[in-house]
Amino acid sequence: MTVLAFFVFLIGFAVAAAGVIVPVLPGVPLAAVAALLAAWIMGFDRFGVTPLVYVGVLAVLSQLVDLAGTWLGSRFYGAGRAGVWGGIIGSFFGLFLFPPFGFLIGALVGAVVAEMLVGRRFDEAVRSGVGAFVGTLGGTVAKLIIMVVIGFVVFPIFFGG
Repeated sequence: MTVLAFFVFLIGFAVAAAGVIVPVLPGVPLAAVAALLAAWIMGFDRFGVTPLVYVGVLAVLSQLVDLAGTWLGSRFYGAGRAGVWGGIIGSFFGLFLFPPFGFLIGALVGAVVAEMLVGRRFDEAVRSGVGAFVGTLGGTVAKLIIMVVIGFVVFPIFFGG
């Protein structure tokens, strides 16, 4: 059963890693579900509850980082409320209009357009757009790091570690 659990987690982890880059896929939460399935297949007593708690906490953290990335980046670069929401909404639309990396450009364009709509000067709007881009990119990098940590927590379980 350990081999089956390993492959279930490996496939879920690979799809989750792709989901960090291509946000249409659920990303880190999918890795948490894959770990839970692997633990169920192996038996929770053999897998351990502690790794599942770590993975669960990391999955929640990744969602917070995802939301905070665009917001913090936008605010740091001087975006107003419109720029922050424009970055978030633009990221969503960019993802569907220009997959797989349209979420980055969408954040930039969305923040700029939203700031211009509320009357900010073009240079200020571009600055907040850059902040949305940097924040979204930073959130993506942080989620990739979280995925690596999840890998370090879970993969050794299958090899007796």
